[in-house]
Amino acid sequence: MQHKISILGIAPYEGMAKLLKDTAANRDDLKLTVRVGDLEEGLFIAKEMTGNQHFDVLVSRGGTAELLRQNLDIPLVEVSISVYDILRCIKMAENFSGSFAIAGFRSITAAAAILCDLLEIQAQIITFSDAAEVRPLLRELKQDDLSLVICDQITYNISREIGLNAILVSSGQESIAQALDNAVQLTRSLSMLIRQKELYKAALSGKQEAAMIFDSTGQLQYSNLSGRSSDSQIGSMIQNNLDEYRNSRKQHTVKRIGDINYQIYYHSMDYDGEPFSIFRIQKQPSLYEESDRTILIYNDSSETGSDVIFDSSSANLVGETHEMLERYAASSFPVLITGEIGTGKEKAAALIYQYSNLRNNPYYVIDCVLMDQWKWSQLLSGSNSPLNQSKVTIHFKNIEHLNQRETEMLFQYIRNTDLENRCRLIFSMVRTEKQTANMETALINQFSCLLLPLTPLRERSQDIIRIATLYFNHMNLFLGKQVVGFDPEAAKLICRYHWPHNLDQFRRVLKEAMLLTDSAYISEETVWKILRQEEKRLQPEQKSAGTICLNINRTLEQISQDVIHAVLAEEGMNKEKAAARLGISRTTLWRMLKSFEDTK
Repeated sequence: MQHKISILGIAPYEGMAKLLKDTAANRDDLKLTVRVGDLEEGLFIAKEMTGNQHFDVLVSRGGTAELLRQNLDIPLVEVSISVYDILRCIKMAENFSGSFAIAGFRSITAAAAILCDLLEIQAQIITFSDAAEVRPLLRELKQDDLSLVICDQITYNISREIGLNAILVSSGQESIAQALDNAVQLTRSLSMLIRQKELYKAALSGKQEAAMIFDSTGQLQYSNLSGRSSDSQIGSMIQNNLDEYRNSRKQHTVKRIGDINYQIYYHSMDYDGEPFSIFRIQKQPSLYEESDRTILIYNDSSETGSDVIFDSSSANLVGETHEMLERYAASSFPVLITGEIGTGKEKAAALIYQYSNLRNNPYYVIDCVLMDQWKWSQLLSGSNSPLNQSKVTIHFKNIEHLNQRETEMLFQYIRNTDLENRCRLIFSMVRTEKQTANMETALINQFSCLLLPLTPLRERSQDIIRIATLYFNHMNLFLGKQVVGFDPEAAKLICRYHWPHNLDQFRRVLKEAMLLTDSAYISEETVWKILRQEEKRLQPEQKSAGTICLNINRTLEQISQDVIHAVLAEEGMNKEKAAARLGISRTTLWRMLKSFEDTK
């Protein structure tokens, strides 16, 4: 048996109260309570009644209905005034000698204007927007010798007070019946919506998933996040970044707070012509402790903080490497990035992610150097492992540090779980030994990895000044400097240096040079000073190495150039000592260096 709808009827006049009672008496789907009161009196009665007992819906008419709607939160159905109600009154007015007018609020006069136009009835129509207008306007009508006014309840009462004849437009039984039908239908619909909301709330109130819904103005319409501190932080983060989420129709991000990873899934939905932003939030325990940096999580290039790997100063944005990065990012194949220490492998991996079609989904960086047996087991078998996700980018950094058993476990996991097709995989390694050469071969052969070898900085002399320009721009912002570039002689020194630690060393040297410079250009003297310090610091390392790192797959002239620059660097850029070590005169050395510059 369905629950009876509880209705409070506020009737502006006794006749409407009687019709409401008579019509409701024949129905078993509602329970009706009726009180008589017009405008403020009706509002007072309604407030008192609803304060003492529960009503599902209100029913009233005209100005009283409008007043109730503005001041009460309970749903309201207005008894309409049909054209038949107005037509009956007009027919009565035609039997009354003299002119007549139709006056009242818009609920009466709008229908009356249409009816008079269709039937070509000559009648003055006056619409009130406020109750305070009624009395002065009726006095004007009376002074103009108006015989009769067809009106609503408030106009009827005042007309009688000032001695003006009036006919009250009453609502007929068909209008009353329709209003009760509408009240029942409205309450049933609202009840269904409320039950659906409670059902959704119950369904989403578990520990694993929450939800937030925002309307087109950014106002929160629904949230079942708990009151705990981390949930509040996530809620504030989502609301503060709402515009960024809306730039993409769908987006998946991950935020770690304390020991919890929040998987945030966003999509937009249009409902009844209005766009809504919907967030599903899944909470998972973090795989490792909060301070552990084995797995770092990024979401996009707008990330801020000390772990930022997206910036506009990357050397990989210059030259052939940049073209390869863009081409590789457009594909879905795994990528293997190789290069010496400091050549920018992590930045290159981040750029592939940033340029790819998965840039709106999370980016995980897994550092194999920090892996141990327990962490490895958790990564491959944990239910909250990033390897269980789909359509994310995963970068295995320093993969050469995996032993044979760990490598076999990873390769088997990738094959068995179809990981290379579910996610975008990027591997990076320092290729210096036979073991890493075997790792490179295995990755390329087993997973069809695209190979991206990063060129050492000593072999990119033609790019060095362009790379430095990007760093100058980036570091000027942080150091409060206005450095433009190098003096010509300083630029030659920078380009000749062999940069054994590549971009890491290059950035550090440029930063120190900028700190020591107060003018727009870095001088030769400043560069000499810093490079001498570099060589003194690197001497133990160079002596222990015992050899110069050379790429023999080049011309004899290019190899000779590398040897001369390396010896110069080891001798602190002292040409006399370098010439003596090379077994040539200082003039010959100068001539060879000059020829190298001319061939650039």
